[in-house]
Amino acid sequence: MSGCLSDHHLITNWKMSHRVGSILYHESTGTVEIKRQGYYFIYSQMYYYDGETHQMAHNTYINNKKVMESLSSVISKKKKYNTKYHGGVFMLRVNDTISVRVPYTSRYNMDSLKSFFGAFLIHPTDD
Repeated sequence: MSGCLSDHHLITNWKMSHRVGSILYHESTGTVEIKRQGYYFIYSQMYYYDGETHQMAHNTYINNKKVMESLSSVISKKKKYNTKYHGGVFMLRVNDTISVRVPYTSRYNMDSLKSFFGAFLIHPTDD
């Protein structure tokens, strides 16, 4: 389901669809690699179901540096389902990598309608 990197679970089981353009998806690492420099909109959403933890979160990383975080409290075991989304624009260079990690739980639903991750080029800055 996921590989461990540091104290966070690196998500590695994304279903690839809609890949167009100058990006690569590496299934073995769950990372997206940029092949054209420019400004990208990066987004991710995770659907959690864990009533045993106090918090649920997911983080998006560029080159192993956290750039976005979504965090919420778990209300109770009965209200353990939650969806968190975030997105933002970032300047990326050729060979930069993007990944998503889950710090508190590994109980999440990887249904493509509920948990997803991606990036798209909004403005190239080729020299």
